[in-house]
Amino acid sequence: MTTIKLFTDPGVLLAPGEQWALVVETYDAYGYRSAAVTPTLVVTLPDGSTAAPVFAAQPYVGGWLVTYVPQVTGRFLAHASTPEDAVDAAAYVAGPTTSGGMPTVDDVARYLKSSAASWSEAELRDELDAEFEHQQAKCGVRAVYPVPLRKALLRRVQRALAMRALPLAVMQGDADGGSQLLPGNDPEVRRLEGPYRKLVVG
Repeated sequence: MTTIKLFTDPGVLLAPGEQWALVVETYDAYGYRSAAVTPTLVVTLPDGSTAAPVFAAQPYVGGWLVTYVPQVTGRFLAHASTPEDAVDAAAYVAGPTTSGGMPTVDDVARYLKSSAASWSEAELRDELDAEFEHQQAKCGVRAVYPVPLRKALLRRVQRALAMRALPLAVMQGDADGGSQLLPGNDPEVRRLEGPYRKLVVG
């Protein structure tokens, strides 16, 4: 009996035009990877239509690589199968923001509302640039900057500016509560960035 496994990033969240990479592995009756049977892959689009992407490569025996590029928003379902087994994986495609998505200093000022007057344009720019780099370290560099990351970045800047008013003596490392909460630990930031954050192993 041939069995099959399908690998992709957990909780995949993409923007239109980004690649969805999937790896299919096939196994023989003894549990060893085998290329004796070529799997098939069918992707069901949000409107119910289907596509059959071609495996681009076989990087190792029993491993099959395919990339699919969704062009619309919604839920995509990948169905990999052999004559004796089948497995599914899903991805969710969200629309990008306009104008490249990256917030500007003016966007930060609008987000901060009246408190923006407490900071100069240069200070707002410094925090925006710094938090954007922190976000990229957590979430990677993306071709399209989606709405949740935009909102999370604005929240990061707000939290970072609020921390500037705290005396250094009250800081206690990577605080996870109260006014000392670091921008990356903010519950709203974690919620918005969660699907995009890279898995760190080791």
